[in-house]
Amino acid sequence: FDMLKDGILLSKLINDSVPGSVDERALNYPKTRPLNYFMMLENQNLVLNSCVAIGCRIVNIRPEDMVDGIKQAQLNVVWQVIRAGLMANINLKSHPGLKLLLNEGETVAKLMASTPEDLLVRWVNFHLRRVCDHKQIKNFYKDIQDGEAYTYLLTALAPQDTDLLPLRETDLEDRMEILLEYAENLDVLNFVTARDIIKGNIKLNTAFVAQLFNAFPSIEVEDQEDQLDDFDDMQYCEQTELFFEETREEKSFRHWLNSLNFTPYVSYLYEDLRDGHLLLQVFDVLKPGMVNEDEINVPPFKPVQQIYKSVENCNYCITLGSELGFKLVGIEGHNIYEGSKLLLSLLWQMMRFYTLSLMKYGDTDKELTETEVIDWCNKKLSEDQTKNGRSVFKNFRDPSLTNSQAMLDLIDIIQPGSIGYDMVFSGNSPEDKLENARYCLTMARKIGATVFALPEDIVEGNHKMIGLVFARLMNVGANL
Repeated sequence: FDMLKDGILLSKLINDSVPGSVDERALNYPKTRPLNYFMMLENQNLVLNSCVAIGCRIVNIRPEDMVDGIKQAQLNVVWQVIRAGLMANINLKSHPGLKLLLNEGETVAKLMASTPEDLLVRWVNFHLRRVCDHKQIKNFYKDIQDGEAYTYLLTALAPQDTDLLPLRETDLEDRMEILLEYAENLDVLNFVTARDIIKGNIKLNTAFVAQLFNAFPSIEVEDQEDQLDDFDDMQYCEQTELFFEETREEKSFRHWLNSLNFTPYVSYLYEDLRDGHLLLQVFDVLKPGMVNEDEINVPPFKPVQQIYKSVENCNYCITLGSELGFKLVGIEGHNIYEGSKLLLSLLWQMMRFYTLSLMKYGDTDKELTETEVIDWCNKKLSEDQTKNGRSVFKNFRDPSLTNSQAMLDLIDIIQPGSIGYDMVFSGNSPEDKLENARYCLTMARKIGATVFALPEDIVEGNHKMIGLVFARLMNVGANL
């Protein structure tokens, strides 16, 4: 636990799980003497904000908890980062053959909204059906404690290298040791011990099964034509698109929603939001008290009521958005229910409203406007004598912002001396811009800004995400 206190190991773990998430140039490293408390806090600020940016749920965990060695906080963060890496490829984009796990009458969109843990349970049962007719599981604790499911699973995945010998052992611990030896011989990294299986440690068993899946998915479809079968049932997806690959924009929205810590966890926007219930919870965060609880239909719904109650919720969302001044021309409740990409317009305006509302303007309750964010940033950039106003910009569409210089300067003004300008690339090549953007976003998280933009958003001049980064920086700078 002491090794986790300075945040360096955790940052490297984040990069191992989701490569490129943390630019290690931004980390405070010990030189002639150990890091002081403040420098470790900065690193942990970066760790926690990076965790949120990759979709982890950080609830009531402060940088101080991590530096002080609060074990429960440290273990929570470590597990979520490991989980993010293990589950990264358990999806239909990486493994189209997962469509074979569809239940009767279930749509592909519904399957795509399943959590990785649910997909793993289905995957285990799929393979169990191949080798035995009496064993199925519902979880990774009680249902695997006797080792029977694992024994059959290994024989299904690697029949030439495993067998049913473990089941002949009446001593459970001996049985598990044989199972784990088989897994080790298959080069599967073991997160679990024999005792962990017997006790039903859900996290370690989930990690073990995820490792098995990543090593031996054994669920690939035979050809491209077969991959496209059964996708006609995506009734509420635009007919010309398969939503396999999540766009950067969709990923940013999903991670932002999950940072609000609502239940359920959002795995697939177009399915998880289609009943409108979670969106209504978000509106109540945007402006507390604006949502009338009497007008909310709370799922689950009876099949005959599914469409009516869901669309009713979604229509209420459109009404609330209009009350907040959102531009929602051409968007109706049924569009959200049917999984139209018009949903992204609503989500963008919700995310923007939330970000700007984090800080009020002056002594009033008036929310910030983009113009006020631009004016505040430019005032800071102009007043700093060391910068000489070199990175003042016109608006969030200004092409000069794509090299990240204005953001880097603003971060250095908010926290003087924080930017290592000797590590900033001076060129304007796409590669230099990308490195600067990666460093910039990492430094923004280090000084306390929770940003969901990706480096590519900055380099490509995505004015929406660029604006949100500046708003988050203003929120940090104005509160110092």
